[in-house]
Amino acid sequence: MRIVAIIAMVCAFIPFAQAQKGYFDRSNVVHFEFDFGHSRPETDGDYFDFLENTTTFDRDDLDGQAFKFRVLYQLDNKIAVGGSIVHYDESITVEDNFYVDVNNLPILQTNTLETTWVGASFVWTPFGAGETFGSRGWAPRRFVPYLSAGVGIKEWELRSVGEFVDDADPTDPIIFNDRFEDDGQVFSARFGCGIRFNLHKNLDLNLFAETDYAEDDLEGSFVGFGDLELSSKSGYIGIIFRL
Repeated sequence: MRIVAIIAMVCAFIPFAQAQKGYFDRSNVVHFEFDFGHSRPETDGDYFDFLENTTTFDRDDLDGQAFKFRVLYQLDNKIAVGGSIVHYDESITVEDNFYVDVNNLPILQTNTLETTWVGASFVWTPFGAGETFGSRGWAPRRFVPYLSAGVGIKEWELRSVGEFVDDADPTDPIIFNDRFEDDGQVFSARFGCGIRFNLHKNLDLNLFAETDYAEDDLEGSFVGFGDLELSSKSGYIGIIFRL
């Protein structure tokens, strides 16, 4: 639902973008950024070690799609500040390495990692975001490399649903259906770099790569597995509407 709401916002802003003049009042420039990309979680920790040892789980399987929405206010020609939402969600189905059920069929479970990052963003354009003219006029540059940083909260949820094996007695393992889950919120920092290609006064193509850092304790259904590594590396392509 969050992503649907964000996409609806794009449609709402397009008519305004088309109605702008050939330049901006540089004291009132706002960027609305919409990016789609690929995220690679850092799958370190005891829980992922356990999955890798007992099932067909591969750490690369959790690489998945990410969506990013950011609003930035251009303070001056080099600095912009605002806020971001970044969402990632990936599910994989794995098979037990050692046991099958009574019908000689594989024992399957689905593991899901979902994260949503919300926080403040800072963008620095070392060569300037645009050209200034007159007392208030401003127009975007054709190519704008930039660096980005952010601090915020990363909300996460880890779920494992399906069939499981209790092999306390290896000669008579018990197969059962269950659902294990845990969630939480943790402080997180993000750092990245990118480049914007101006397509129109109101529209940029955006290429961006970033790394975020976070870690939390596993509790609930996963108590005893220690820390959950929530850091990730991501790459995006998207568009920026400028108003």
